[in-house]
Amino acid sequence: MADTGSVAITYVPADCGSIIPGKSKAPEAFQNVGIANKLRHAGLSSVSEYHALDSPERYATTDFVPGSVRNEDLNISVCQRVYRTINHSLPTTSTRPPLQLVLGGECCMLPAILSAFWQWADKQSPPMRVGLIYIDADTDLTSPTDSDSTGFFAGMNMTHLIRAPGALQSMEQFSRSSGEPVCDATNTILFGTNMSLSGNKNEHFTYLFDNSYKVVGSASVAREPEQRAREALKYLEDRVDIIMVHLDVDSIDPRMFPLANVPDFTGVTFEQMMRALKVLLVSTKIGGLTVAEVNPDHDPGLKMVERLVDQIVGMVSAR
Repeated sequence: MADTGSVAITYVPADCGSIIPGKSKAPEAFQNVGIANKLRHAGLSSVSEYHALDSPERYATTDFVPGSVRNEDLNISVCQRVYRTINHSLPTTSTRPPLQLVLGGECCMLPAILSAFWQWADKQSPPMRVGLIYIDADTDLTSPTDSDSTGFFAGMNMTHLIRAPGALQSMEQFSRSSGEPVCDATNTILFGTNMSLSGNKNEHFTYLFDNSYKVVGSASVAREPEQRAREALKYLEDRVDIIMVHLDVDSIDPRMFPLANVPDFTGVTFEQMMRALKVLLVSTKIGGLTVAEVNPDHDPGLKMVERLVDQIVGMVSAR
């Protein structure tokens, strides 16, 4: 659905949604390995760059009251600025938008990204539907109302996308034009979820399955990455007009590729995840790719970041 010759890169240097520092350095790392120039040299006709934040937004120690969110105002502010940036990069006419490549940073910027896309899609004639392939080891279904909540915003990402019980009222601004959540069971796939991760609680899976969400486990992705990707595409292509892909790098096993902010032993190698991603990005309905949870502190010399960038550039230029 995106203009296959045009890319809009948005950098989001933030790690204010969790406690481990480093993710805010990811956009600079992507720039240091030359992602924009590599895309231009690969033959893209137009590569635009946007900076959602004037300076990095980092986690700050705060008092924590059970039932609240740490640094809530700052996290909401980051989402608002991301929304404005993506909204600015999308065309005001019915022309095909450039492929959105959003590099962070935090996974919890995703509701803002999808909200901007929904606002754009609702203005098309006829209106279009937006879908999401959520590649993440975590379900991200925690909420401030959990009895054991730590108050970290990043773990609430899916809660805010689908507006599950416990979602913050302050996040309701990132919605469709109708006010509905940006994601539901008809337009969302959780892909590469670590079914054995203790943080993915039984009640999270119960909620997803009781509400008919499609969940593709990490073990299944490791066995047949291309087939699982084709199935995910088929499921969404029949239901939506434009698809966003979110890649949280903790979906890649750190024993082989320890780039993620928090390691998660998913069993999915870097090569296997790239094989799946390659299948996804070929689809003409793909409108953008978000890459999140990259921590360059784990990557002296930026060799892993460069490998990831080279793969992404190859996939985008092949479209």
